Amino acid sequence: MAKTPRETTPQGAPSPAALAGRTRAKRAVRAVDYDAVPELARRRAAGEDLADLLNEAERRREKQPATEAAAKAAHAKMTEAEVLDIDRGFGAPPEGTVVTLNPTDPRPFTRPLTVIEDEVRTVSGASLARITHDIIVLTVADPEDAWTSDNGASDHFQRGAWTVQVRRADNHVIGAFPTAYALSVRPEEVDSFDPADLAGPSNRKKKGTRHPGDRAALRRRLEEHGFVVTSSGSTHGKITHPDLPGLFAPWASTPSDRRHPQLVTAQVKRVFGIDIREAPSDS
Repeated sequence: MAKTPRETTPQGAPSPAALAGRTRAKRAVRAVDYDAVPELARRRAAGEDLADLLNEAERRREKQPATEAAAKAAHAKMTEAEVLDIDRGFGAPPEGTVVTLNPTDPRPFTRPLTVIEDEVRTVSGASLARITHDIIVLTVADPEDAWTSDNGASDHFQRGAWTVQVRRADNHVIGAFPTAYALSVRPEEVDSFDPADLAGPSNRKKKGTRHPGDRAALRRRLEEHGFVVTSSGSTHGKITHPDLPGLFAPWASTPSDRRHPQLVTAQVKRVFGIDIREAPSDS
């Protein structure tokens, strides 16, 4: 029985038997002709006039720019559909936008507190039915302790048995937890801040606090910004705003803290997103 030659070697290359009778590739390569004469020299040697040859070369050079321009125009037309025209101007930001790239955006960086129960996280066994909307707002407005976590992405406000987590970017409540749980998972190193501290830098980023100097000036400044202050005798009243229903800040009938104007300023800014240190807008 005749033995069939192998087509390939164990390494996968064609076997010598498979290549038998074929011309080696290097023999098909054309050697460089070092004796080749340029066309101009060849035609001159053939008897053509040098002046005619130079005129022909000049005509070719004159036609070359037009040919190149036509080629560029054809290429541009071919790729025209692939060019994306991007509008670099700044238009009006969409409603609800938190951050824009427009440095002239006149909107303040603060936002009113928003509470959507379906978006509030909690822990297993801690039903949101036990914490009301008013408790969430009061906890943020007048906390007993406060700290920042998540690399500054959110703030935690603790008051009594509950701790509320607020996303800093849009002032949106994202969590409500029993204080015992919140303290158990609180990192050892957090950025704590005094809840009665100043309201932070003003929207216009100017130096100076410009807080109301006393209780009467504070109430007048609130009313200038459209707030309604209601007192309830010896108990705490409320600060509300007709344009922001459901939000409020406490109004102490007999404040004992000498920093009461600063405290209320910070509360109003956290809850309503309005800095009462600024003069109200004429618009």
